Amino acid sequence: MERWHALCPNWALTLFFVLIVTLNVLCSYYGFSVVTKTMTLSTVPIVLILYFYKQRIMANIFSVIFALYFLGIIFNAFDQFSLSTKFSEWCFTGAYLLMVFVMLGKLKGVKLEGFVSWYLIVVFFISTYFVFLLFTGLKGSFQDTVILSLMVSKGVVLLVMAFLAFAIYLSKETAQSIIFLTVVCCFIFSDVSGFITTSYVQFWLFEAVQSIFQSIGLFMACIYVYNHHQPATRINGRKVFKSISHSSQMSVQS
Repeated sequence: MERWHALCPNWALTLFFVLIVTLNVLCSYYGFSVVTKTMTLSTVPIVLILYFYKQRIMANIFSVIFALYFLGIIFNAFDQFSLSTKFSEWCFTGAYLLMVFVMLGKLKGVKLEGFVSWYLIVVFFISTYFVFLLFTGLKGSFQDTVILSLMVSKGVVLLVMAFLAFAIYLSKETAQSIIFLTVVCCFIFSDVSGFITTSYVQFWLFEAVQSIFQSIGLFMACIYVYNHHQPATRINGRKVFKSISHSSQMSVQS
């Protein structure tokens, strides 16, 4: 299997994903909420330890994104408190906004055909309209309008992030664009599952899906950042990232 990153072997990545899925499904099914929250909290330190073991540097903006997301997970673990939930939504929204800022820097040189551009615009506005309908529909049933506003704001930012990631993927179709699109999809599925669990029904499967996609999204984000800091060579017209042990260090400014 072709290596599309140098962070860890493909077999280790596959084993890690299988372990995440298995443990989260079992813990959610049997109601081990403490174990599930502990695994979710430990995801960010684990991926960062692995990252800095292989790579010594990280751009400031990525460091802030991981820090905000980690704080969001910590505050979310104490979701029985209204203030903690608000802080959690603020942290997640801030992390997503910074990810959008990263993607804005990638828009230079993006060229899309007229039909694809109009398709993306129409899909974005339709999705935004549905989010607005969701906000108006739930406004009366939510006791805390601040939390609802933060959730909807986070959803809009995720839509913008998905729009940018998909546009960049259609334009470039590189390994990095595919990885970032995967990260965005994972975070969307995770937040949608969390929203359903919080607002509609408390079901173990939704809790498992939220934790699974959140953990996978974080690990894929770590791979994206690692590739971002790696020098690359082209073999047969394709971009291949070198292993850190065979490349020189490269400082990146945010």
